Amino acid sequence: MYIDKEKTKNRIFYYDAIKTLAIYLVCIYHYNNLNYNILTNTNFGVYINYYFHGISSMAVPLFLMVNGALLLNKPYKLRSHLKKILYLYILVSVWSFISLIIFIPIERASYSLKDFFMAWFFLKQGINNHLWFLKALISVYLLFPFIKEFYDIPERKLLKLFCFIVFVFSFGNLFLNSLFNSVKFVFGFNYLNDNAFDFFPMVNPFGNYYYAFFYFIAGGILSERVKNNKINVSTKVLLTSFFTALFVLFLYGVLMTVSSNTVYDTVWNGNYSIMTLIMSVSTFVFFSKLTYENEKINHSLAIIGPNTLGIYLVHRFVGALTIPYFRNLILSNSLVLNILYGFLLVLSSLLIVLLLKKLPLLRKMVNI
Repeated sequence: MYIDKEKTKNRIFYYDAIKTLAIYLVCIYHYNNLNYNILTNTNFGVYINYYFHGISSMAVPLFLMVNGALLLNKPYKLRSHLKKILYLYILVSVWSFISLIIFIPIERASYSLKDFFMAWFFLKQGINNHLWFLKALISVYLLFPFIKEFYDIPERKLLKLFCFIVFVFSFGNLFLNSLFNSVKFVFGFNYLNDNAFDFFPMVNPFGNYYYAFFYFIAGGILSERVKNNKINVSTKVLLTSFFTALFVLFLYGVLMTVSSNTVYDTVWNGNYSIMTLIMSVSTFVFFSKLTYENEKINHSLAIIGPNTLGIYLVHRFVGALTIPYFRNLILSNSLVLNILYGFLLVLSSLLIVLLLKKLPLLRKMVNI
C-alpha cells in the first residue's frame, strides 16, 4: 500500500508503535489457545503462559494514553468534537447489531425481540461485549471539553485534583481490595469478595470507566514532557519497572487463583491496577525513546497505527472464523505459535479494513 511521504513526515511514529502493540495485545488476549489454568496444570510452561497473559492488561490503557496524547496537546472545536461523540455512539450501535446478526446463527440461539434488543443495547458477553471499550472512550470524550480546560490552565491545580479523585476511586479502590485479599490469603480471613468490594459506596461519580480518565490525562502529560525533553529515565529503569510490575501482577494473580479456586484474569482485572499503570507508563516512555529511522518499519507503523480502530472492530469476526482451525494445528498450545497467530490475526484484520476503506459506503464503518 502506498503511503504519502508528506503525510508521514510529520507523524509521531511512537504513537503508531504503541497503538500497534496495543491492538496486537487485544487480539492475542481475545483469541489464543494457551493453557494458563494453573489450577489444573502446575507445569512450568503453564505458569509462563499465565505470566505472558498479564501483558495484555495494558492494551486498553495504552490506547487511552495515545488518545490523550493526541487530543490534549492541540486545539479543538467543540462542534466537531460533539459530532465525533455522536458518530462514535452510532458506530457502537451499528457494530453491536452486526455482531448479533453474525454470531446468533453461529451460536444456534433463538432470541425474542426483547432479548435481541437487550443484547444489542447492553452488549452481550461473548457476542458484542468487546465494544465496551468504545463506550469507555465515549465516556472520556463527553468530559473531554472540561478536562481540556483544566489541562490548559497554568499549574493545572484543578487537573491534579481531578486526577487525584479518579485515582482514589479506581486504582486506590482496587489497591485496597488487593491489600485485604493478600491479608486474607496469608491469615485466612475472608472479609472481601475478590475485587468487587467497594470502599466508597454510593459516592463514586465516574461509573464503570473511571480509570480511563486517568490514563487519558497521563498520556497527554507524558507526551508533552517527552516533546519538551523533560523525562530523564534510563531504558534500564523503564525495563526493570515494567518486568517488576508484571511479576507482581503475576504473583497477585496466582494468589487470587489459589485463594478463590478460580483462574484470576490478570488482564480484565488488571486494567486499573497499580501494576498495569506502571507497565503502561514504562511502555509509553520506552517507545518514545526509540529512534524511528527505518523507513520500512515506519511505513508499516503508518499503515497499522491509523487503522487500529478498524482492526479492533473486525478482529472479532476474523478470530472467531480462524481460531477453530488454529486449535487443530500441532503445537497450537505453544507460546511461540500463539504469538505468531496473534500477528497473523492483526494482519488479516488489517487487510479487511484496508479493503473496506476502498468501498465508499463502508469506509466510515471502520474509521472516525
